[in-house]
Amino acid sequence: MTTERVKDLLQQHDKQYSTLQKLLQRSDNQRAWTAEFRAVLEGPMRYEVEVTDIRGPYVYLLCRSAAAATRLRFMADDVISKLQPLASFAETKELKLRIARLSTET
Repeated sequence: MTTERVKDLLQQHDKQYSTLQKLLQRSDNQRAWTAEFRAVLEGPMRYEVEVTDIRGPYVYLLCRSAAAATRLRFMADDVISKLQPLASFAETKELKLRIARLSTET
């Protein structure tokens, strides 16, 4: 891919963002949301979870293990009350959890 093609992909056309720009923005949002979410968690638990999306009252989380997901389920009310003062999580009412599937192939 040439440099000109990359520049073209990163430019806004007709006041609309390119697909690549949208993906980069989403990635930035996920990093920011995850950093904010981890700030309300204590200890090593903060490294066991990532925010994948925020849609209305739902925060979608990806947990690295079933144990982390179980702990978060029990902590959900407390975590939500700590998140709600943050602008990104102001509407949060529920956490939706998924467990990351790790590849067992070597």
